[in-house]
Amino acid sequence: MNKELLNNSIVKAITIINCFSNEKPRLRLKDISSLTGINQPTAYRLLTTMKEFNLIEQNDSIYSLGRAFLKYQGIVINSMTIRQVCLPFIEELSTNLKVNVNLAVLDENEVVYVARAETPYCMYGYFHIGMRRPLHCTALGKVLISRQPEKVQDIFKRGVRRYTLNTITSAAEYEKELEKVRLQGYALDLEEWANGVNCIAVPVYGPTEEIVAGISISGPTSHHSVADLTEMIPFLLECANRLSTRLGSSNGAI
Repeated sequence: MNKELLNNSIVKAITIINCFSNEKPRLRLKDISSLTGINQPTAYRLLTTMKEFNLIEQNDSIYSLGRAFLKYQGIVINSMTIRQVCLPFIEELSTNLKVNVNLAVLDENEVVYVARAETPYCMYGYFHIGMRRPLHCTALGKVLISRQPEKVQDIFKRGVRRYTLNTITSAAEYEKELEKVRLQGYALDLEEWANGVNCIAVPVYGPTEEIVAGISISGPTSHHSVADLTEMIPFLLECANRLSTRLGSSNGAI
């Protein structure tokens, strides 16, 4: 990188944007200054400028990322090849099983939803492209890092939130869960992310046999019991295997 070509103000603005996260979605000026090393007067000027372009929102003394990122995120995701390739497959699975099917990818330490195939038979849950979820308490998170056990310590070192009584909050327990995922070829989330909601997910592989995405089915426990999800496993795996082949993989097993 040629640092002489970098614009210092833009670098500082990007540094401010990058200090927001799922764990810290709302920050005060002093927090932003502390996290970025940018003095408060400079940070304030940059935040004020970014507010004008909806990159930052302010509520009293609290700052958060602005609505513009929803627009940009949708544009980026819609341009992703993996979404274009996978969408017909999950739409077919959704039609056949009469359930909503999600497609997600890994972005650092989060699950990012890039597509969903919906059915009128299962009108459940709020969804938008670009929605993010934690890795430690979601079926998609488990399959996406099932081959990256080195991430576990990093995730739990940062601290994980207990969303329900079933949420895994121990690194050792989570490592055992990932071992189970590797052996089974699928992951379950049984009311770990939200009470009354179950989910099952399977991995999708790329040309170098790395896990590039995950597909999942989730819904209320009344319609998605463990028995219901178990019946869907062969269909999910078959869809994931065809997807993996389409993406250049020759191996469909974790």
